Amino acid sequence: MGKQIGDIGSERPCVDEHLHTGSLSAFRSVHLSTLVFAFFGIGFYRLWYQFNFYNLHFSVDLGMVTVAANVVRVGVIFLLVLLVHRAGFTRARRGVFVWSGFVLMTASSLLYLIDLFFGQASFESLRIVVGGIGLVGGEVIWIFFLERLKPAQVFLYAAGGLALSCVLSLAMGYLDPAVAGMVNLFVPAFSVFSYWQAMSELDKCPNPADRDALYEEPRQLFGIVQIVAAFFLYALLLGVALGYPDGRLRELSQTARSAHQVLVVVLLCVVVWFVLVRGRGFKLSGYWLFQNTLMMASICFLMSGAHLAEEASTFLLTNAITCFYIPLVYFICLIARHVRWPATLVYAAVYGGSLLFMACGRIVVYFVGPTLDHSLWLLIVMAVLVLVESTLVIRPRLMGDTVLGFELDRIEAKGPVAGRPPSPSLGVRGGSDFAAAYGLTEVEASIIRLIAQGRSRSFIADTLNYSENTIRNYTRSAYRKVGVHSKQELIDRVVEFSNDRGPTRERG
Repeated sequence: MGKQIGDIGSERPCVDEHLHTGSLSAFRSVHLSTLVFAFFGIGFYRLWYQFNFYNLHFSVDLGMVTVAANVVRVGVIFLLVLLVHRAGFTRARRGVFVWSGFVLMTASSLLYLIDLFFGQASFESLRIVVGGIGLVGGEVIWIFFLERLKPAQVFLYAAGGLALSCVLSLAMGYLDPAVAGMVNLFVPAFSVFSYWQAMSELDKCPNPADRDALYEEPRQLFGIVQIVAAFFLYALLLGVALGYPDGRLRELSQTARSAHQVLVVVLLCVVVWFVLVRGRGFKLSGYWLFQNTLMMASICFLMSGAHLAEEASTFLLTNAITCFYIPLVYFICLIARHVRWPATLVYAAVYGGSLLFMACGRIVVYFVGPTLDHSLWLLIVMAVLVLVESTLVIRPRLMGDTVLGFELDRIEAKGPVAGRPPSPSLGVRGGSDFAAAYGLTEVEASIIRLIAQGRSRSFIADTLNYSENTIRNYTRSAYRKVGVHSKQELIDRVVEFSNDRGPTRERG
C-alpha cells in the first residue's frame, strides 16, 4: 500500500508520492489490494446513519427530532473526545468508543424493530437520541482509522464508503420494512467487525503515513479559522434552507431519493477517477464552488415559486448535505496534519460544530419563520450567508503558500513544451532515489522533476499551488543540497544520476 511502483516508460504502473496511479490497473493494485474492509465498514456506518437518522427514503430528515438528537450528539462528541484525550487514546479507551457505538446503535435498531412490529408505543424520539449518542462512537473509530492514512487514502476510503452506503441505501429503500429493519439491526456489528479487520491490516503495513511530511510550511492558524468558519456558516445555511419557510418537514419522493443516490455514486466515481487515476487536484476552493452552486440553485428555485420548485430545492439540498460529508471528513484529517493535532480533536471541533450550527439554523427557522410577514426575508438571509461563507474560501491559497488538498504532482505532467525538445525527466523510483541521495524534501523533489521537464517557475508555482517566491526559495535550497548553481547544472546532474542511478560525488 502506497508503494512507489515502476518507472515512466516501463511496463509496470507508475505511482507518485501522492498515490496518483495513472491507470486503472495501478489504481486496483495500490488502493484495492488492502484495507477493503474499510470500504464496507464506512459504508455500513453511513448506511445506518442514513436509514435511521435522516429518513432519506421519504424526507430530508426527521424534523425537530433529528435536530434535538444532533444537539445531544454534539454535547457527547465534545465531552467524550475531550475527556478521553486528556488521558490519551490508549487501546482500552479506544475500545470504549467501539463498544459504546456498537451497543447504542444496536439498541436504537432494536427499538426501531419493536416500534415496527408492535406499534403500541412510539419509540422514535428515544431511538433517535440513543442512536445519536451511539453514532459518536461509530464516527470516532473511523477517525482513528483515517488519521493513520495518507491523504489520498483518506479521500478514497471516505468517498468509497459513502458511495457504497448510497448503493445499499438505494436497495433498502425498496425492501419490505420488516426486512429492512432486520438488516438494520446487524449493520452496527458489520461496521465494527470491518473496523477491527481494517485496523489489523493497517498494523501490518511497514510504512505508516508520515504526519509531518504533508506540509512543510509553518502552521498558519488564520487560514484554518477561515476554513472552519466557512464550514460552520454553510452548515447554518443548510439548517435554514432545510427548515424553510416554517420549520416543517421537507418531503422527498422515493423517485427523487433514488435519483439522488445514483447521482452521488456516479459523481464520486468520476471524482475519484480524476483525482487518483488522472492525477488532478482536489482542492477546497473548487469543491466549495460546487457546494455553493447547489445551494444557490436551491435558493433560486424557492424564490421562483414555480410548480415543483420546492421539490427541486429539496432534491438539491439533499445532494448538498450528502456531498458536504466526505470533503468535510477529508479536510478535517488534512487540517489535523497541518496543525499537528489529533484528528479526533479537530473532528470534535469542526464536525461537532457543523452539526450544532445546522441544528441552530433549523431551530431559528422553526421559531422565527411563522412570525415573518413574508418568507422572502429568509431567502435574503440565505443569500447573504452564501456571499459571506463563499468569500472566506474564494482565494485558492487560504493557508498562505500551503495547499489544503492534493498537490498536482504528476511527473509525466503534460508532455514536452511546445517548440522544445523533450527534457530529461526522472521516473518515480529514480526521483525517490535522487531525493534520498541528496536529502531533498518532497516539495524540493517535485520542483526538481518539473525543472527537469523544462517547466518555468510560474508553471511550477501554478502546478504546485505555491507562490513564485516560495518556489524560488525551495529551488535555492535544492541547488545547495545538490551542489549546483544553475538550472543547466541541475539538469546535467539529473541526467547523470538517471544514467548511473547514483550521485556523482559525495555531499558535504
